[in-house]
Amino acid sequence: MATVSKERAGYGRLLAGGALAFALLVGLVLSLDAAAILDALATADPPLVALAAALSLLAQLCWSLTTTTILAGVDASLPTRRIQLGYLSGTFGKQVLPLGNAGGSAILAYVISEDLDRRFRDVFAAVTASELLVFAGSVGVAIIGLIAVLLNPYSGLPTTLVLALLTAIVLVTVVTGAVVAYRIHVVATVVERVAWLLRATLGTVSVRVHRSLAPGRVRSGTESFLAAFGTATGETRRLVVAATVAVLGWLAFSAALYVGLLAVGASIPLGLALFLTPAAGVVTLLPTPGGLGSTEIGLTAAISLLVATPPAVAAAGVIVFRLVTYWLVVAAGGLASLYLSATVWHALD
Repeated sequence: MATVSKERAGYGRLLAGGALAFALLVGLVLSLDAAAILDALATADPPLVALAAALSLLAQLCWSLTTTTILAGVDASLPTRRIQLGYLSGTFGKQVLPLGNAGGSAILAYVISEDLDRRFRDVFAAVTASELLVFAGSVGVAIIGLIAVLLNPYSGLPTTLVLALLTAIVLVTVVTGAVVAYRIHVVATVVERVAWLLRATLGTVSVRVHRSLAPGRVRSGTESFLAAFGTATGETRRLVVAATVAVLGWLAFSAALYVGLLAVGASIPLGLALFLTPAAGVVTLLPTPGGLGSTEIGLTAAISLLVATPPAVAAAGVIVFRLVTYWLVVAAGGLASLYLSATVWHALD
């Protein structure tokens, strides 16, 4: 009965997230000139749309290579192609589940560990490290974009605001990097204290939580995780290669926005695209699948305000961008999931 109720709750959250995304998309279309959006989409340049799609897939390839590179530090015998397929399949889960991006590392690690029959904890540590590098790459690309805006102030962003954003991002990046690189045990301490707090509160009404968060189990789990994390990130050359590929992925992903807008006749400075694309990742933490609806609204509003692009044209360009970076990726991830499932059943037969 408990399993059934959990499944129903999961389906309920999925439907609620989908309904919210649909409402946001409908609200965006109704708030603008729907006919103008459709006209802009109808006249979109097919070669540019195809280029945006290729850039989107290139970004996924780069990020899967980041994961592959870090996982090789844990087990060099793992097959690269299966990891990449597992990455796509895990990305499918991240994109279709409400708040999927918030638990992205766990989803990716679960898919890869199940497919390759490896211990989840070890894979999770490596995937967490790779996702941190991907996140650091997004911050680096955003900084490049802000510097470009600062050197050539072509948008509606005031120079003081750009400087403030740049300073804040650099400071947060330096502090976070220092903690991860030199004070990783601080993270373990925080985890143990949060676990203690949850056990002292939720654990009083849930026997399962009380047992799961026992100090010994939590300490053993964090020590094992940190050991695997250290193994995965122990080679400097491997980290440099993985980080470089992660940055290339973000450059390709940002270029997809730039090209997607060009396809419908809109143009924004490349530097602004480099900033907006990583920044839009914040709204993917909202309870809609892959930030569906909220991302479209946020990017459309930002582009319309900052570069004085007609809102309907900006919306059309953003729709092209999301078609190739969300729906195309979901389709590719779904196919990867089907392939992995089919090969597993074939092996069982």
